[in-house]
Amino acid sequence: MPTPFAHTPGTGEPIVAQRPDIAGVTVLPVTGLSKPQSDALSKAMVDAFMALEIPAATTGSNRHSRFVSGSARVVGESSIQSDIRIEWTLTDSHGKAVEQKTTRHTVDAKTWKQPSSTSLSPWVKKTARNFARHILGARIELDSPNQTQLPTLHVWPVDGIEDTKSAILKKAMERALKGQKFAVLRGLDGASLIIAGSVSLGSVRAGKQPIEINWAVLDAKGKQVGKLDQRNSVAKSMLKDGWSNLSTIIAGNAAGGVSEIVNRLPQNSFPQDKKTLR
Repeated sequence: MPTPFAHTPGTGEPIVAQRPDIAGVTVLPVTGLSKPQSDALSKAMVDAFMALEIPAATTGSNRHSRFVSGSARVVGESSIQSDIRIEWTLTDSHGKAVEQKTTRHTVDAKTWKQPSSTSLSPWVKKTARNFARHILGARIELDSPNQTQLPTLHVWPVDGIEDTKSAILKKAMERALKGQKFAVLRGLDGASLIIAGSVSLGSVRAGKQPIEINWAVLDAKGKQVGKLDQRNSVAKSMLKDGWSNLSTIIAGNAAGGVSEIVNRLPQNSFPQDKKTLR
């Protein structure tokens, strides 16, 4: 996984740079389980983090990565069902445990023998959200934001790349902004702000290709009220075959920058206006 396209908070027009606090999470195998059970549970945890726009994987890491480990044991068992207790630990990049959660679950014997990540998804969502609060700090509220104070947004098609990739990145940005608790409209009518993106690619060197994404925050009249830039070099194969995952990382971090820009704008700078940019 490439280094995330993250932004430096508090800048006037945030320029994206490496940030250790959102450098991704590596979910380790869950001890005390069979390999199919451990794999399914780890994958479910990865999916839960990704749904919260936090890069996650079961392999790979860098010097800023967090780690999630789990230890499970059967605390009750019959021919019909099993009771499973899991102790989850979030570890920082220095190996220090920063948060722990214990959960308990009941599962029927047939499902537990060969579980899927989908069937175990309800087991991990709450824990992932709790850990996400620690990872993201005060930048995002995961439970009860005051959405009435946030403007409605529309994401413009992303320029500079082929239509298929543009649509994927646009959709990823819409998901990420919804994760920041914005209302995202499909059309322009009623949108207070428009998010416009543009991608440019550099020349390939040693199998890696520079990529730059420029995002502009426009008001309903088309005037730019903020911008942020993302830059990185990624494997050429990632741009070709892993665009969907890369788009999730790009959008997840860009959405944080958009949120910071919007939070610094005066309320009267994004009035609800039915006559939006055409």
